[in-house]
Amino acid sequence: MSTPAEQTTVAAPVTRRGVGLHTGARTALRLLPAEPNAGIVFVTRSGAEIPATADHVAASERATTLGAGEASVRSVEHLLAALYALGPDNVRIEVDGPEVPACDGSALEWVGALAEAGQRPLGVPRRSARLPHPVWAGQGAWWSVAVPADRLALAVAVEFEGTVAGRQVLWVDSVRERFERELAPARTFALADEVARLRAAGLALGGGADNAFAVGPDGYSGPLRFPDEVVRHKALDLIGDLALCGARFEAQVFAVRPSHSANVQLARALRAAFGAPAAVGPTTAGQEGRL
Repeated sequence: MSTPAEQTTVAAPVTRRGVGLHTGARTALRLLPAEPNAGIVFVTRSGAEIPATADHVAASERATTLGAGEASVRSVEHLLAALYALGPDNVRIEVDGPEVPACDGSALEWVGALAEAGQRPLGVPRRSARLPHPVWAGQGAWWSVAVPADRLALAVAVEFEGTVAGRQVLWVDSVRERFERELAPARTFALADEVARLRAAGLALGGGADNAFAVGPDGYSGPLRFPDEVVRHKALDLIGDLALCGARFEAQVFAVRPSHSANVQLARALRAAFGAPAAVGPTTAGQEGRL
């Protein structure tokens, strides 16, 4: 039997600054080394520590928010996707502001930050979980299922009727091999006819052409990085939300009309399958414009 890979942490601190996609607030984030078995932990301006697990999801409307008591950190999914796909396993993430910086609306800057920080082995086996049986979550028009496999793979399907995006399907046969090139660059988006409504509701206040694109009936608000950038961004968000299951696992994951709420439900079901206690949290799910 082969020896499990070692846990790692960042080899050096690295800082990124920017604007929060939803709050529009200026924010800064620093990735710091952590001890073995610490996991991924966000640390707020007040010093509150929030583990990156589904038990700590405080909200999942248009972004995933983690919370503990009165403290919270919003829009964690793109950073978590990069950490889950590329490592490291243990990181202390200090956030000076209410939200993770949006960067360019994708995970590319987090890929660059992790490359800049490097990784340092910690001399203990990496924590992983075996999926003992298929795990399912679903409600109405959306559903997702994870089945045991020898690598993490995704099949994602979305449908936006009445828009140029229409129906898109993506198969990713290996998340770890394809993440950096084919998923990380995919940017966040919104439906063109909902932008004003989102802002009236206090959402997407930091969104703009430099970190998002709009999907209209006949076209997009600007050039795309991929013809199917919409479904690729959905896959990126799915990875970040599944990271909240708290362990690295191998499975084929099928997601139809995913949203942050739906993804978190699957992450909770995975935690239960791995033996972690179930947690009560937001359950509203559906096809959202910006996911």
